[in-house]
Amino acid sequence: MIGRNGMRDSILRPSTQLPNVEDRLPRYVCVLARVASELVSDVVRFVPIVVFLMILLGGVAAFASPLTILYTNDIHDRLGSLAGLGELIEQERSTGNPVLLFDSGDTWQDFRAPLCAVWGSDQTVAWMNDVKYDAMEIGNHDLYYGADKLAELSSKSDFPVLCANMVPLAGHKAPFAPYTIISAAGMRVLVIGVITAEYLSYPDYPWLKYVDPAQAIKRVLKETQGKHDFVIVLGHLPVAQAAQIARVVPDIDVFLTGHSHEITPQPVKQGKTLIVQAGAFGHYLGRLKLQIDPQSGKVISAQNTLLETKKNPVDLDRGYLKLFTVAAAIATSLLLLFH
Repeated sequence: MIGRNGMRDSILRPSTQLPNVEDRLPRYVCVLARVASELVSDVVRFVPIVVFLMILLGGVAAFASPLTILYTNDIHDRLGSLAGLGELIEQERSTGNPVLLFDSGDTWQDFRAPLCAVWGSDQTVAWMNDVKYDAMEIGNHDLYYGADKLAELSSKSDFPVLCANMVPLAGHKAPFAPYTIISAAGMRVLVIGVITAEYLSYPDYPWLKYVDPAQAIKRVLKETQGKHDFVIVLGHLPVAQAAQIARVVPDIDVFLTGHSHEITPQPVKQGKTLIVQAGAFGHYLGRLKLQIDPQSGKVISAQNTLLETKKNPVDLDRGYLKLFTVAAAIATSLLLLFH
């Protein structure tokens, strides 16, 4: 097109350059947009790190060994609790995870329940064999029957009966062992038994020497050095005494206690040692579920639960019969003696 001045006018065309969006937005919206963009960029940048950590943690969990420790103490021949305990034990074993079952003593005798005491110990041992206990520590009540009965009950047990700090004098053999080693969860589990000095029937066992529990445990640890990956102590002694022992023997991983009839909904922790107890009379089955590093034996996680048991009626006719038989035998002996 030729203008009036004789020159070709330039043809005006719309600009192809898009306007800057930020120029049309309020300033605070622009700031928010930039912050959002930076957050998205940071999230994208850290996603690989998060994924790596999840894989790493998952790998740790995958390589950890699960181990369930079931424990009882101070059952004291309460036969009405045995069936309920047995049901809970069977349920735990049905999970397929490795399970160990222990008792910390005062299981076979109680003078407060005489009808059960005269015959219940044999039935309790038979029940413990049936549910497959892995080991038991003797309690002071278990000694009250005398050495002959203790030896008889120990010989009937399909599991190790333990006590490391009642040491027989030269020429004598105790009806119990100081420790046992069990294979579980890919580890060698050392189990040591110790007993309190309280209420021991010393006159019945003049051939046994009492040793301080901590010293006895140290002796066993030295003797078995390099032969175990995990240490459990069955102690017929109170939680507070177990904590004192754990202070001077820090290599104990789990301390199952008794004697004081305490309950520990949560484990008492002393150093790395987990200390638990399940009350008395079979009211509870203790369950300590662990995740353990099989290489170091270190406990990665622990969950403790006290499972309440059902009570069942007990037929005492056998107790009455046994009591009558014993009384008749004593009366006959007295008649023959003074005839």
